[in-house]
Amino acid sequence: MSEAAAPSRPAPTFSPIVVLWMVLAAVFAAAAFLVLSAYAPDLRSGSDGGAHALSKSAVGYAGLVRLLNAEGIPADVNRDAGGQAYPKPSVEMLTPTAETEPKAVAAYAQSGQILVVAPKWLATPEPNNPGFVNKAGVLELKTILGLLKPFAPDLVMTRRSDVSAAQLDLAGAPATGPVDQLQVFQTAANLDAIVRDTRGGVVLAATHDRRIYFLSDPDMINNHSLASLSTARVASAVMGMVRKGAGPVAFDAGLNGFATPPSLLKLAFSPPYLGATLCLTAVGLLIGLCAAVTFGAPRREGRALAFGKRALADNSAGLIRLARREPKMAPRYLDLTRAAVVKALGAGRAGPEEIDAVLDRMAERGGVSERLATLAPQARGARSVADLMKVARALYQWRVEMTGEHR
Repeated sequence: MSEAAAPSRPAPTFSPIVVLWMVLAAVFAAAAFLVLSAYAPDLRSGSDGGAHALSKSAVGYAGLVRLLNAEGIPADVNRDAGGQAYPKPSVEMLTPTAETEPKAVAAYAQSGQILVVAPKWLATPEPNNPGFVNKAGVLELKTILGLLKPFAPDLVMTRRSDVSAAQLDLAGAPATGPVDQLQVFQTAANLDAIVRDTRGGVVLAATHDRRIYFLSDPDMINNHSLASLSTARVASAVMGMVRKGAGPVAFDAGLNGFATPPSLLKLAFSPPYLGATLCLTAVGLLIGLCAAVTFGAPRREGRALAFGKRALADNSAGLIRLARREPKMAPRYLDLTRAAVVKALGAGRAGPEEIDAVLDRMAERGGVSERLATLAPQARGARSVADLMKVARALYQWRVEMTGEHR
């Protein structure tokens, strides 16, 4: 049986360079997905027309953030779920709405220097301009007082019915622009009046320890009011009064539904744990590189039953091994080796004993180390694979020395 030709190896579907770029693209896409998933809550624009610092509508406070930054006072929006800003702010702005629970406002009572802005307006979204609102009315005073009750349970509030500029006892900003239905406080037992208007109403109040401030009307600082230069001066002066220290002004967005919940994934991408994440990523890449270099492409599996003479020899050897007949091969290997030497030397056709004697005399004259008189008993006495291998090596060495073959 002639040995069949080996099948040709098929060409690879993709080149190694293409596969490498595909793997790199997949790794980058997975990493980008994880990072964006971790920071998705922080990427919300907040342009919903609400009364918070992310809103650019008339009732929002994004304009005040820009005003403070323009004056050199760092101001930012705090989305942390716990309401804690880092670094420690000089004042934290709370802008509750009618939907805010009073207990959510009370949770900030021990958070440090805060300014609570009383809500005022009911607004509806502008259908044709997302992020804009239409005036729908004002909140009931009892709703507003309910939000402030955890801080000032006996607080009284009134609302004017006209549209006029508020005259204030505020140095550098004695008057605002036109304010529609100005809201003012009446002095409460546990609050001090900080800024009054000329009619006796309290616009800015504070606790006795000057840690918690209350602004009666959001039209002093919201986007609509800052269109007036006079009101912008009032807003700047009020912020200067309520700040303590040189820290930033933090506008809390948690009360308005923009709090970022705690996330292990985000924690992994934030200092100081970012270093550990990068180290683990580098370890994973190095492990993958080591595996690719060490093992390379997988080996192709051959046929279970191969073609050719080698396969026949392997199968015969396998059968002998299964039958544990290897030691019985030693005498026959002795006969094959003797016949090969006799043929090579032309030692005649005598019987085995005479031939062994002749070959031993020739070995003695030629200086051969082994003798058949010694090797024959060893071959017939082989009882294990180790004995077989020892005799086979000795017979092979004897044949090489007798015939002068090259190894």
